[in-house]
Amino acid sequence: ANELFDLMEKFAGYGFNKSHAAAYALVAYQTAWLKANYPTEFLAASMTLDKGNTDKLAEFRQEAHRLGIEVVPPNINLSAREFGVKDGKIIYAMAAIKGVGEAAVDALVAARGDRPFRSFGDFAARLPVKLVNKRTLESLMAAGCFDVLEKNRARAFAAIEPIVAEAQRV
Repeated sequence: ANELFDLMEKFAGYGFNKSHAAAYALVAYQTAWLKANYPTEFLAASMTLDKGNTDKLAEFRQEAHRLGIEVVPPNINLSAREFGVKDGKIIYAMAAIKGVGEAAVDALVAARGDRPFRSFGDFAARLPVKLVNKRTLESLMAAGCFDVLEKNRARAFAAIEPIVAEAQRV
């Protein structure tokens, strides 16, 4: 029993580490290959995994900038729940905006469908008012999601009450 225990103890000193090192090396190689060959998609996927961590998102944005990859600000007509890639650019995820839940984003994306919003009136007519509230709209506007409809954010913020009222009426 002592001889067997001594063998197991000797193995415990290196065997576990060795077996895990090989597995981690394989994952590290695959990750490096993806980043080297598909950097935009790799960063978009990485950002999606850490969308709740603003510090990590800032690191990924810096890495994208270093690699010459543009990160498009959130856009009510392009963004979705997760970070996406379009024309070699990373599209910022609406669900990564503080104060915006995934259910609200899913409802907005479903309301948008394949027709982009043309105006605040069009947005109000299709707004899923049960899932998207005033606070959510304020967070989206502060992040620039509605810049495509109204460049002046002060006017956009002033439109929140009428948008919600029209959506409730509709």
